[in-house]
Amino acid sequence: MHVEEDVEFLADGVTLRGRLFLPADSVTPPPVVILQGGLGGPAESNWPMAPAFTSAGLACLTYDHRSTGYSDGEPRQEFDPWQQCRDLRHVITHLTLRDDVDGDRLGLWGVSIGGANSMFTAAMDRRVRAVVSIIPPVSGWSARQLQPESTLAELEALIPVDRQNRLRGEPAATIRLHGTPEPGRPVMFSDQEGLEFVENAIHGLPSFRNEITISTLDRLFEMEVTAYAERIAAPLFMVLASQDTVAAVEEAREMYSRIPEPKELIEYPGQHYEILSKHFPEIIQRTSRWLAATLDA
Repeated sequence: MHVEEDVEFLADGVTLRGRLFLPADSVTPPPVVILQGGLGGPAESNWPMAPAFTSAGLACLTYDHRSTGYSDGEPRQEFDPWQQCRDLRHVITHLTLRDDVDGDRLGLWGVSIGGANSMFTAAMDRRVRAVVSIIPPVSGWSARQLQPESTLAELEALIPVDRQNRLRGEPAATIRLHGTPEPGRPVMFSDQEGLEFVENAIHGLPSFRNEITISTLDRLFEMEVTAYAERIAAPLFMVLASQDTVAAVEEAREMYSRIPEPKELIEYPGQHYEILSKHFPEIIQRTSRWLAATLDA
C-alpha cells in the first residue's frame, strides 16, 4: 500500500506539477527516487509503476517537464533535455527540503531520454546517490544518423525556417511525435512496433499530445551525454536493448565502459520498444529492488 500526493515545484519561475508516492508503512522518511519517461511520455504514464517502488520501501516522484503535460511553460510541447536536467536539479532541491522523504538517499530512474537525463544529472549533481538508465540515447549526433536520410533532410530543413518564424513572433511549429510518414507531414518516430507500444501505453492519457515543437529537434540533436561518463560517481544500473535502432546501443556501451565502478549492465535481446513490450515489468521490479538496496547501503 502507498499514499500519494499531488505536488508542485517552482523551477526558474515555471511551475512543474507531478505526483509523489510514499510507502504507507514507513516509520522513518524513506529514500526517494525520481522517475522520468521517454520523449513525449507524460508523468501519468509512470503512475502505474509506483507500487513497485513503494513496495520496495522507496518513495517515488514523477512530474511533467516544463511546457508539457500538467506543468506550465511555453511553447507547449517543447522538449529540451538540457533544460529538463536543470529543472531536475531544482526538483532535487525541493525534495531535500521535505520532511517526509530522505533527500540524502535520492536516486534517479529514467527510460530512453529520461535515462540520458538521469545520467547527465548524476554526473553534475553529487546529491544523486544512485541512477538507473534504461535504453538511453546518449548521443544527439548518433540520433541523427538513425533517421532515414530523406526523413532527416526533411526534418532538418524545418529547423531554420522555424527559427525565422519564431523570431518574427509566430507560434512554435510542431510535428507529429509518432505516426506513419506521409508526404509533407514528417514524423519523429514511425517504427511500427514502437507505434503499437506508445498507442497502448500513453496515447489515451489526458495529458498526452502527439506532437513536439520543431525546435525540440535542435535540442535533441545537440545533447551529448557521453562526454560526462567519467563524472558519474553514483552507482549506476544500465539496461540496454542489444539491437536498439532508436537509441544507438554501440554509443551506450562505449559510454558505460568509461563510467567508474560500481556499475551494472544488462542487455536484453531485441529492439528498443521490443524490450519495453516484453520485459518492462521485470525491468521495473529488478531496478526498483536494486535502488532500494543501493540507497540503503
